[in-house]
Amino acid sequence: MKSILLTLSFILLFVVYPSPTKKPAFRIVPILPRENGYSNFASVAFTTKEQFESFISKTPAQIGWNNRREFENALREANIDFSREALILLRHTESSGSVAVTFDPPILKDSKLICKIHGKAVVGMATGDMADYCFAVVVSKSAVTQVELQAVEGGFRERPLPSILFTIASKDPSNNSSDQGPYELGCFASGLGRNPTTP
Repeated sequence: MKSILLTLSFILLFVVYPSPTKKPAFRIVPILPRENGYSNFASVAFTTKEQFESFISKTPAQIGWNNRREFENALREANIDFSREALILLRHTESSGSVAVTFDPPILKDSKLICKIHGKAVVGMATGDMADYCFAVVVSKSAVTQVELQAVEGGFRERPLPSILFTIASKDPSNNSSDQGPYELGCFASGLGRNPTTP
């Protein structure tokens, strides 16, 4: 009888005081969604701290930034543990600042994280300024093996863009972006996508 009571007490202990929850499979880093400086790079995934630091070290020399320091600080304050996590920067460009752009809550299906960026159709007149967007997602390497970006370009009509797939298990950062903006970090290209600045 005493052994049964001890067993029940042990079970209740775990029901009332559950073990610490595991870290989430992904989290969103609160960077500015729109920034001219984002035109300097394409969508990219970083799986090591060295890759991330190399990327950050090049940003001071890039043109067009309005809030480069705020972008860097937000990424650093995310305290990414690259031994267990990866950082994915998801880029999007619209031909007009009048286009409303949304980033839907990511959906995890099996071990693939699906991220959607949606540019809306413009009703009436549109401004002629380019608008560059970026959204930052940190994923757990143990829970997520792939990240897929599905994007819709807005404007006078909505146009789905080709999907971009990142393999998180890769040792090299994955760059498979269909963005038209310049991408000057050729050493980060995995060969899966297009790098406009290199042959």
